[in-house]
Amino acid sequence: FYMHIKYGVFLIGAISFYFLSTLNFVETNTVFITGVVWFIFCVIAPDSYLAYMKKRLIAHTSSQLPYLLDLLAICVQTGMTLEAALSYLANEMKGFDKNLAKLLAKTNERSRVVGLERALDELYLRIPSPEMRSFVMTLKQSLQYGSSIYSVLTTLAADIRAVNMLHVEEKIGKLAAKMSIPLILFIMMPIVFIIVAPGIMRLMADA
Repeated sequence: FYMHIKYGVFLIGAISFYFLSTLNFVETNTVFITGVVWFIFCVIAPDSYLAYMKKRLIAHTSSQLPYLLDLLAICVQTGMTLEAALSYLANEMKGFDKNLAKLLAKTNERSRVVGLERALDELYLRIPSPEMRSFVMTLKQSLQYGSSIYSVLTTLAADIRAVNMLHVEEKIGKLAAKMSIPLILFIMMPIVFIIVAPGIMRLMADA
């Protein structure tokens, strides 16, 4: 329904602007500019907003993934299967992260229909991030070869935390360069103007 509503609202607005121009209520140039703004508002803006929200959700879910890995490792260590652990965590993580709990619930439901490996592939398609790819590959390897994944999950969680910390340090390192721009514009330039202005004014007065 999203595409129908989006283009339907745009067409209704475009037709309304056209009839207003034919009745001479609005000038032709104004109708053209309004139509362009209406097109951006109805067609481009919703897609841009959804793309931004998707990117934000992927980043948030990837940052929360180490906690899921630790809990999943504990569940596996206690003797639970992967299917049982995912089903258990889908209910227990609702109070911690609703989006992550919803993804686990969706994966658990799909695993009952198409199998766990296919459900994990679909999970990666929903959250296409390097962290999620590593998580999915680890679980699929355990399913195929039957290897123990407790140590692998804990190591992967530590690696993801280390990578996230490196990203934070990189952002902090860039902050100094970003702060130099307002420093120059709002502090250095007024100081230079205050120092130079009296001399220029005296030269203009002498001339």
